Amino acid sequence: MSPLTFASIETIPLVLQLAVGLLGLIVSVKGRARGISGLMVAAFAIMLATTVMGIVWQFLALNVPDWSDSGGLSIDAIRWIYLAVAMVFDTASLLSWLLVAIAVVKSGRPSRQQQGFAPPAGYPMAPQPGYPAAQPGYAPPAQQPNPPAQQPPS
Repeated sequence: MSPLTFASIETIPLVLQLAVGLLGLIVSVKGRARGISGLMVAAFAIMLATTVMGIVWQFLALNVPDWSDSGGLSIDAIRWIYLAVAMVFDTASLLSWLLVAIAVVKSGRPSRQQQGFAPPAGYPMAPQPGYPAAQPGYAPPAQQPNPPAQQPPS
């Protein structure tokens, strides 16, 4: 199997992750109007960026034999490059998951605006001029049904 074919096969999960990240970003951006945290948008954006960089790295790493054959880089230098790239990708991935976790925890709590709901001052409101005051469970005398007439005992 050629290195290009092998790299193409290795990118299949990354392409699927890219599709999921793109859908997640679209849903979270649309959900911002409904109160979804901006942290979720940032998490998907970071995930998309690292996934694209991972795909690029898969194909860039195909030139590793050329790097060592040219004499410009030793095997140890190439290992350090791989370690640095892995650390950057893993740190970005960790940041993305951390943002998701914080957004989920944050979405479980009511916001400050929702806490301590108090009715407006003067509630229940005074009746408007020309209308009688209405009380719950009480109908004004004009609207009460006629009580049944009591019959004298026989």
